Amino acid sequence: MMFAIYARVSTDDQNIDQQIKLLKDYAKSRGWNIRTYSDYAISGKIEERPQWQKMLKDLEKGGFDGILVSKYDRITRSLEYAIKFLNWFQPRTLRLVSIYDGEFKNTPDDVFTFKLKCLLSEYELSQLAWRRAIGIERAKKEGKYKGRKKGSKNK
Repeated sequence: MMFAIYARVSTDDQNIDQQIKLLKDYAKSRGWNIRTYSDYAISGKIEERPQWQKMLKDLEKGGFDGILVSKYDRITRSLEYAIKFLNWFQPRTLRLVSIYDGEFKNTPDDVFTFKLKCLLSEYELSQLAWRRAIGIERAKKEGKYKGRKKGSKNK
């Protein structure tokens, strides 16, 4: 069996190598051949991730049995894109396997669970942004906020 493994981290301070090792070990334990695709420091709410898009194009060409991810939120943190991805994925004979979320079998429960987990991931991102904005406003009022340091990135 040939699987495309996909790993993604959204910030510079996260370790993508750890995620890739987990995926490779999982595939190896099942005797699967793999091709690795990974996007580094790119949010899951962004649809146009270079390696994600390359993987989808390679999957369309054939020769793969499925996609392996650690969790569904590596695919997307957007309900809108989750639906778009499912529309692309469902007519194909590919398997979708998540180490932590299980294998997607295209049942009504699996479709619901996939969408729900992506929606919850989207909600989590919006909550973090909201809390960050509140914290910055409070720090500004207290005179403690000086803005981002030059060269730093929002996380």
